[in-house]
Amino acid sequence: MATRFAAALRSLSRLFQRASTAGVTEVRFALIGGLAVSAWGHVRATQDIDVLADSTPSPLQELAIRRNLAAFWETQGCVVEWRSGAADDPIPLLLRLTLPPPSAMTVDVLWAWRPWQREALKRSSVVRVARTTIFVLHPEDLILMKLQAGGPQDLLDVESILSANPQELDRQRLVQMAGRLRLKAVLERCMRQVRQP
Repeated sequence: MATRFAAALRSLSRLFQRASTAGVTEVRFALIGGLAVSAWGHVRATQDIDVLADSTPSPLQELAIRRNLAAFWETQGCVVEWRSGAADDPIPLLLRLTLPPPSAMTVDVLWAWRPWQREALKRSSVVRVARTTIFVLHPEDLILMKLQAGGPQDLLDVESILSANPQELDRQRLVQMAGRLRLKAVLERCMRQVRQP
């Protein structure tokens, strides 16, 4: 499985770089799913790739950017599907990108919709995942993304990262940011779970 992910991650990096060099738009991205959790300590089984991305201008506001990115990536052999959330959807814009063969993996790209997420992308770390180097959200920012998503697997991922306690994790900053984002109570519950014998 590691070889499969390594090839897919390299392909994804190339696709985003080509969009920048072709003048479509510069896309910044970092892993946020199971592979990101694995990067910070505990290996988690996963079948897909999830990333957070941003660009200026953003396809959140510019429909032309969506069309241009879709057209460009289709010329690269990808299958592209933009999904817009309803007004109350916690994820306003998702890009489902099926990579060209031989990997043909599906990548879910959440487009950054909050200022703190854009800042998180700037703080991303370069780490080695599945035998390749890739940008991954810093542990605090990854935990915040997971807390905000709030699903059962997301909260298990938070506990997994807290338990692994990577040296890059700044707990003081994490608690501070969780408070600002009104996620402190759920973070404290996860912290209590990790402390239990």
